[in-house]
Amino acid sequence: MTLPGERSRLRLGLLAPHLRPHLGIAVASMVMIVVTVGLDLAGPIVLARAIDAAVERRSGSDLIGIAGLFIAVSVAAQVLSAATTYLGTRIGWSVANDLRLVAARHVTALDLDYHTTTNPGTLIERVDGDITSIAQFFSNFAVRVVSTVLLLVGIVTLTFREHPTAGFTTLGFTVVVGAVLLSTRSVAIAASAEQRGVAARLYGFIEERLSAIDDIRANGAGHLVMARFKAVMHDYFSKSRRADMRRSVIWVTTIGFFSAGSLLALVVGTALVRSGAITVGTAYLIFQYMTKLEAPIEEITNQMQELQKAAAGLGRLTEILDITPTVDRSGIVPLPDGGLTVDFDTVTFAYDDTIALHGIDLHLAAGERLGLLGRTGGGKSTLTKLAARFYDPGAGSVRLGGIDLRRAEPSSVRAAISFITQDVQLFEGTVKENITFFDDQIADERVEHALAEIGLGEWAGSLEQGIHTILGSAGAGMSSGEAQLVALARAYLRQPGLVILDEPSSRVDPATEALITGAIDRLTAGRTAIIIAHRLDTVRSVDKIAVISEGRLVEFGRRHDLAADPSSRFAALLAASADGLLPDVEVPA
Repeated sequence: MTLPGERSRLRLGLLAPHLRPHLGIAVASMVMIVVTVGLDLAGPIVLARAIDAAVERRSGSDLIGIAGLFIAVSVAAQVLSAATTYLGTRIGWSVANDLRLVAARHVTALDLDYHTTTNPGTLIERVDGDITSIAQFFSNFAVRVVSTVLLLVGIVTLTFREHPTAGFTTLGFTVVVGAVLLSTRSVAIAASAEQRGVAARLYGFIEERLSAIDDIRANGAGHLVMARFKAVMHDYFSKSRRADMRRSVIWVTTIGFFSAGSLLALVVGTALVRSGAITVGTAYLIFQYMTKLEAPIEEITNQMQELQKAAAGLGRLTEILDITPTVDRSGIVPLPDGGLTVDFDTVTFAYDDTIALHGIDLHLAAGERLGLLGRTGGGKSTLTKLAARFYDPGAGSVRLGGIDLRRAEPSSVRAAISFITQDVQLFEGTVKENITFFDDQIADERVEHALAEIGLGEWAGSLEQGIHTILGSAGAGMSSGEAQLVALARAYLRQPGLVILDEPSSRVDPATEALITGAIDRLTAGRTAIIIAHRLDTVRSVDKIAVISEGRLVEFGRRHDLAADPSSRFAALLAASADGLLPDVEVPA
C-alpha cells in the first residue's frame, strides 16, 4: 500500500526530470518577478507622495515629475508582468508536452487486455485532459504564487515602516486570511478527481457511439443512445456542479474578507490621520496596500482551486503510469532478417481463469504459409496474438527465428511482424501517409511500387493527386476491399519476416476477394505467414493447415496431404463448405 507521503514523493519524482531542463528560464523568471513586485509596491508610494505634494501645494513641475514617474513605474511593471507570464506559460506547456509523451508511450506499451477493457475516450482524458490541468497550473503557479507571496511580504513590511499600528493590522489580516485558506486547501480535491473521472466516461461514451453511428441508425437505436447519453450527462453535470461548489467555498470565503479589509484600512487610516501620526498620503498608501491585499489573496484562492485540479489530474496520471504491462519488454536479442521460423512449444495460455490454448505444439519453416481454421472462439486469434507477442504464454514458449520472444528486442519484433486484421484503421491524411503511417522519409516511388504489387496501382493512378490524395476520416469513400488492400500495401512496404492475417477476405464480394487473394499471394511469397481463414480461396495456396478446436490443436499437416486424406478434419471441412465458405461448426475427424 502506498502511503500519502510516498504518493506525493512519487508525483514529485514524476515531474522533476521534466522541470529540470527549464531551471535557467525559471531563475530568469524569478528575477523578473522580484523586480515586478518591487515596481508594483512602488506605485502606491509614488501616488502617496503626489497626494502629500498636492496637500502641501507644491509647484506644478513637482506634480508633473511625480506623475511621469508613476507612469514609468506602471508601464515597466506591466511589461515585466507580461514577460514573466510568457515564461511561466512556456515552462508549463513544455512540461505538459513532455508528460503527454511519457503517458502516450506508456499507454501504447500496455498489454492488449488493458486496451480492450479501456475505451479510447478514457485514455484521451488521461493523456490530454488531466495533463492540460497540470499545464494550466504550472503555467501560472510559479509566476503568480511567488509574486503573490513577495507582494504580501512587501506590503506588510512597508506598512510597518509607515506606522506600527498599520503594520500589525495588515499582518493580522493576512495571517487570518492565510489560516482560513490553508484550512480549506483540500476541500475539493476528491470532488475534482470525481469530475475528471466522469468526464473521461462521458468522452468514452461519445467516442464509442460515434464509432458505431451506422449500426445505431440501422437498428433504430438513436432514442436509446440519447436516453443513455442523458444519464451520462446528468452524472457529469452533478459531479461537475459538486466540484465547482466545493472549489467556490474558498472564493466565497474571501469575498467577506475583502470587504472587511477595506473597511479596516479606512478606520485605521482615518484614526491615524486624526491623531496626527501619519499624513493623508500615507493613509491613502495604507488603504491602497490593504486593497492590494485583495489581489494576492484572490490569486491564492484561484491557484488553490487550480492546485486541486492539478493534484487530481496528477494523481490520475500517476495511477495510469503505475500500471505495469505483464509482457516483459526487456529482451535484447534482435530477430533475424528475412522469413522467420515459427515454433510453439507446448504453449498454454489463459485469459484470467479461462484457458484459451492447451499445450499447442506447432512448427513452421521460414517461408511457409499456414492456414488456421476452426470455430469462432476456438483460439485462432489468441494463437496469432501470441505469435505477434501481444501476450506471453502462461506455459511453454513461442519462438521466432529460433529466438524465444521473451528474449527478443521489442522494436525488432514490431519491425519483423505485420499483423493485418479484418477491421482496417485508416486515418484522415493522404494515401501515402496512410500507407507509411505518416513517415515522410519514405520515397513516393516505394509507396507506388507497393501499391502496384498489391493491385492498387491503377486505383492510385486514377486519383486526382495520386498517392497524395487526401482520404477522409476512417477512409471515407473507400470500400472495405480497398481498405484491406491498403493494409496489405502497408505490410508489403515494410517487408516483414512474418505476416499474420486475420480473416482478410471475410467482408468482401467474390471479385474483391480474388484481388485480395492475389495480393496476399504476392505479399507472402518467400515470407512466413499465418492466415486465419473462413473462405477456401484464402487457404488454397498455403503450405500447411492447422485446425484449432476448443483451444487445442486437433489437426496439423501439409495442406495437400490433409486434403487427400478423407479421414482428416480439413477434408471434412472442404466437403461441408458451401459457396467457398468454410463452415463455422465442429467437424469430427
